[in-house]
Amino acid sequence: MSSANPAASPLASPPTSPAVPPSSPSPLSPEALGYRIPSLTYRIFVGGLRMILSFVFFVALPVAALTYVHARGIPIPVSIAAVTGWGIALLVLSAVRYVLKPTIAFGPLSVVLALVFFLYLYYLLSLSPYRLVLPGGTVSVAAGYSLFIEILMVAALVEMLAGFLVTVEDLWSPRERLPFDYPV
Repeated sequence: MSSANPAASPLASPPTSPAVPPSSPSPLSPEALGYRIPSLTYRIFVGGLRMILSFVFFVALPVAALTYVHARGIPIPVSIAAVTGWGIALLVLSAVRYVLKPTIAFGPLSVVLALVFFLYLYYLLSLSPYRLVLPGGTVSVAAGYSLFIEILMVAALVEMLAGFLVTVEDLWSPRERLPFDYPV
């Protein structure tokens, strides 16, 4: 015996509503403008990972090498504390710059990071050339690395200029670089 009312049947499917079309993003949303910024938590996580990996290559390995050389009785040209301090300052500034990349603070932080790197290189340049006198011997070896440091200093100056131009661009037209930095 069939029932005249299908809704009364326990096995009947519920009445379907008309399909609602997905809403399109508003014309001023980031997706409509062509970019999608990762969340702050994600940027902090990635910045922290970058800082850990950079720490290994730019602080831990140089300090380990300098410690190894110093333990063998060979005088080192730069102090371990200086390498550690400058390295940590550069790593922290780099991580903060990455986290704040979608904000207007990215340009000024780029300038500050490049300036700190330039000052670190200037400190290293003041130690060149390095003269190594082997312990217990009369032989000395001079190593000049000033040309390499000067080339890196030019790169730091170019980075400062780029940071300044990003700052001007962000002030002139905010969000213009976001579709290039965070494409959809």
